Amino acid sequence: MIIIVSFYLSAVLLEVKVAQIIDTTPQAYYLAESGIQEAFWKLQNDAAYKTNFETDPNWSTSFTRNDSLVSGGSYNVSIQNQDIARAIITATSTISVRDTQAQRVVEVGVFKAINDDPITATTLIANNDIKGIGSNVSVTGGEIFANDDIDLAFFSTWSTDQTAKAVHEVDVSVSSNLTATLGIFDEDNPPIPSTILIPEIDFDSTATSSYKSLANQVYTRSEFRNLLKNFPITTLNGITYVTGSIYIKKGQLLTINGALVADGSIGVGSGFSFSGTPATLIVNKVGDDPSGLISKKNITIGGFSSDVDINGLVYAGGNFIITDGIWENVDTDIEGAVIAQDIKILMSWDPTTMLLNEAYILDALGEPLFSQILFINHWEEEF
Repeated sequence: MIIIVSFYLSAVLLEVKVAQIIDTTPQAYYLAESGIQEAFWKLQNDAAYKTNFETDPNWSTSFTRNDSLVSGGSYNVSIQNQDIARAIITATSTISVRDTQAQRVVEVGVFKAINDDPITATTLIANNDIKGIGSNVSVTGGEIFANDDIDLAFFSTWSTDQTAKAVHEVDVSVSSNLTATLGIFDEDNPPIPSTILIPEIDFDSTATSSYKSLANQVYTRSEFRNLLKNFPITTLNGITYVTGSIYIKKGQLLTINGALVADGSIGVGSGFSFSGTPATLIVNKVGDDPSGLISKKNITIGGFSSDVDINGLVYAGGNFIITDGIWENVDTDIEGAVIAQDIKILMSWDPTTMLLNEAYILDALGEPLFSQILFINHWEEEF
């Protein structure tokens, strides 16, 4: 009888141990996942981890946490680069249960797109077409690039000291001229350019990094219209965000020491006024802060007399258009870059000058959405 009882008690104790292990198995899994998330955070935010991950193809490291989340629990995490910005993260968690252990191993692959960002080498970039009709454009320091076509007609004269590229076709009429010091490339003139992914801008999400969240002042459309009407010569500092469209008319001079951002369209010189002075917009770069003219929709310069001088990024979620009015001068000078869906410079006989400035582009874009670290696979094992 004593022997039978001892067998029974042994079985009961074994069942208790098994039950305890089963109970801790989910905890072990979540503990291992915590290790994965800590490593992921380090790759994005710890300067040493981030630099090694993005520059050293053979980099590896590991770290351990004991009793930080679960009593008796710990995890060990290793990061092993497979290539530049491509790594395997392995997290092994252990939770002690009496004289046994519950253990989980979770492994993930992570990847971040790292290359010489073509955006920062391009002064004029259209997600669709670039079209010039009766226009004069000079680009310095960067490429002219279209994800579809470049089309110049009616005595247009364009030049760049870099390349001009179209994923499909570059079409220059007999009356027009396109000069690209480093070559013109399209599907008939290889190497055929690859499509460039247009970066997104966070206009108004709840994230602290959105332009609306960062804005030093926020106006409605009517508030901003009245501001320019009552104070036709106005200077604003930092990020100015308008919840609606912006129209700067003749006789108004707006100086932005930073960025002018609208979730509507932006027009400079597009509204009639009896004033003899041009609609004037000056955008200055201040330190490392974002600067430029940024619209969720279209940006139009001209129609009536305009004078635009921008040091920063010109970004249109819709189209970017420069157009002369009848007998009206339209002067446009941009240092930074222009990014839009379509770029149209129409009947603009006054020279439009554009100078690449990579720092201005990066400061305005911040961290592009497409360059975040991505999980590319996930594997786990239970012990």
